[in-house]
Amino acid sequence: MAQHAPRPRAAASGSALPVCGLWPGSRGATAVLFEPASGRQQALSLANTALARSTLLDWLVPQNAHLVIPDTLLAALCCDQATPIPVVVWIAPSPLLEAIRLAAGLTTRPHKHTAALLARWPTVPALRPFLRRLTTARPTDQLSLL
Repeated sequence: MAQHAPRPRAAASGSALPVCGLWPGSRGATAVLFEPASGRQQALSLANTALARSTLLDWLVPQNAHLVIPDTLLAALCCDQATPIPVVVWIAPSPLLEAIRLAAGLTTRPHKHTAALLARWPTVPALRPFLRRLTTARPTDQLSLL
């Protein structure tokens, strides 16, 4: 499950990795890929299905991107995957995320704004310490069935 891990460090602007924020909505999810080096954002709409989330993860692998999700999406993301998740996943605490959304007026704005907030979260020094890295390590006493 999610355990505390070393925090993502702010890299030099020329070598910062892309980060994708994923925000679920009632009719579908929204992902925003943010490239810190160029400041470019790319918004994607996807269905709230396991296949769509799996396809997003597969799309992020060649981009060498990290994924930031709210902790409320953690169960769905982990249950979708029969194999280890192929990208680095960071988990943002929902209570803090909701407080920021409310204060910034994002609760009435399109979902892509919240996804962009999640994508930019690792670049904000004040928010970075609140991220937790998802570790999918199998306990040593658990046998593989395959």
